[in-house]
Amino acid sequence: MKTNRTVLVGLALTLPAALLLTGCSVVEEAVSNQASSEYPDASALRSQWDGDAAWVPSDSTSLQVAQSKSTTDATILLTSDLDLDPDLCAEIPRQSAPTVSMDDAPDAYAMDTVFACGSWTVGATSSGWLGWTPGHPDESAQSPS
Repeated sequence: MKTNRTVLVGLALTLPAALLLTGCSVVEEAVSNQASSEYPDASALRSQWDGDAAWVPSDSTSLQVAQSKSTTDATILLTSDLDLDPDLCAEIPRQSAPTVSMDDAPDAYAMDTVFACGSWTVGATSSGWLGWTPGHPDESAQSPS
């Protein structure tokens, strides 16, 4: 009986320390039901991420992805100097905002216009683009793709 109690006390003391050592992101992911990942460029995103974001410009770097663990909802923040492909995206009034949060993302509610890119809604940032899915159904309906 004493051995069981010793093991339980040891676990009670070790578990919090282990969580701290693994980083806050593990705790945040468990609590928020979302996962985060980063990709150095658009090529890495396309080959390593299991999502689909055809609108991502080819020159994109520093891609940050946050996605729900239980739905297909996702947010992408990236750096790019290119415009969005007009065959994939059309400029429209914003009707939605990301459902998956990202610490470094600009405020989508401050964007008056965005681009409808299939199921994605994409807004311009000071250094590139912020995209989220799902967007409002009326936004998606205005997309050329």
